Amino acid sequence: MIKQKKKQYQNKMEQLIQNKRQEHMELLNQLEKLEIQQQIKEMQIIQTITQQQKREQEIEIIAAPQLVSPKWLMNLKPTMTYESDVVTQEESELDQIVKHQLKEKIQKQKEMQQQAYLELINELDLQQKHHTYDEKVKEDFKCTYQYMSQGRQVSIDIKYYDFSKLNPQNYVNDTIINFFLRFIENDIFKNKSLLIYNTYFCTRLLSFHVEYKQIYQQYLQNNSMLQKWTKDNIFKKQYLLFPLHLREHWAVIFVVNPLQVCEQLCNNNNFQLSNDVNKNGYLIYFDSLLIQDQRIGIQIKFYLMHVYNHEHKKYNDDQIYEIVMRSNVPVHQPIVPRQTNLVDCGLYMLEYVERFLMNPYQILNYLEQDHLKWFPKVMIFIKRILIKKILNALSSGQKDYALRYQENCKMIDQQFTDTNQYDYIDEQLLEQLQVPRLQFHLSEDYNYYYDVSPSIGL
Repeated sequence: MIKQKKKQYQNKMEQLIQNKRQEHMELLNQLEKLEIQQQIKEMQIIQTITQQQKREQEIEIIAAPQLVSPKWLMNLKPTMTYESDVVTQEESELDQIVKHQLKEKIQKQKEMQQQAYLELINELDLQQKHHTYDEKVKEDFKCTYQYMSQGRQVSIDIKYYDFSKLNPQNYVNDTIINFFLRFIENDIFKNKSLLIYNTYFCTRLLSFHVEYKQIYQQYLQNNSMLQKWTKDNIFKKQYLLFPLHLREHWAVIFVVNPLQVCEQLCNNNNFQLSNDVNKNGYLIYFDSLLIQDQRIGIQIKFYLMHVYNHEHKKYNDDQIYEIVMRSNVPVHQPIVPRQTNLVDCGLYMLEYVERFLMNPYQILNYLEQDHLKWFPKVMIFIKRILIKKILNALSSGQKDYALRYQENCKMIDQQFTDTNQYDYIDEQLLEQLQVPRLQFHLSEDYNYYYDVSPSIGL
């Protein structure tokens, strides 16, 4: 009996030990699974971070130019990209000789042109007898510009900090850009068929994801806000103007006849352009570095199609994406005067806008031609001063003087008619030197068309 109980006890203990071992093994297996899952999660996190970093790096490098017109520009080599200016090459003896000769020539041009600029500005001041050439202001400077927008009064406050952005070697900021666009819209051109978006709208509109699907998803997240932003019927307008802030660079897109643009998008394979430019829709992109990121035009088309569909209710979101991505409706990019430093892009953008609104058909009728002689290069330097004069006049209640802005611009055009005052691309020299195109555009060592503006402070 005792032996039997002892045997039962031993069997029970062995079973208990076996159960404990099994539980222990199960715990070990679960722990191992958890460790493996944790390792997988860590690997996924690392992979996600790596992909994100790669994506961010790719985003930082703007896409290569997707030029639609003029067609001949697409054949020029080397192709210009934003990153090309960091490429370095060893200089040959020929490079050094050419650079030395160019430096001497450019220095003489600078001295002559600086003197001409100063004489012209002094002449403007002598005629106007308001304000001085350097337009000094105090740190408490403030100018409030008021205008009507969508039936209500809106104000833009320009303060000393904004005013200082008009000094040479400074980027103009959103406040200056928005002010000047509203000023020429409401007080100079007074064109009821024109709609100018502000820079903050365009910042909300644009996304710089690498993949178009991601761009579109980002757009859809902002779509309801974008639709509410503008209450005007954009399809009753002839011109839509989008001022674009692209990572410390300014550019602009005009949409001409937006209704026709949307109809061309919807009838991608069946539309034909009319000989009458007034009956066609156009997207026209102006960039002072002659660079276009194809994603920008795509996103403008997304916006136009969503506004169009809000009224007609023909398509769902996926269909709009397909319509835009399959479209062959071009974004035209005329060859226009180029900036030759790293800070004047905003002034060039404003000058493009002003010149286009003065005579749109000069561009629309000749999209395939270059427009390097659209305006003399002195206009960019003097534009800083003229905007200062406008602000000073408005802040002191002298709006009549501010409205003489166009007279001053016409006078400058009449004064500077020499061919040396206009942009020129020396393709032979570019081919001879074999340097990256952007480096060629921005370097005083290579480029005849270099910034010669005198430096003037507040």
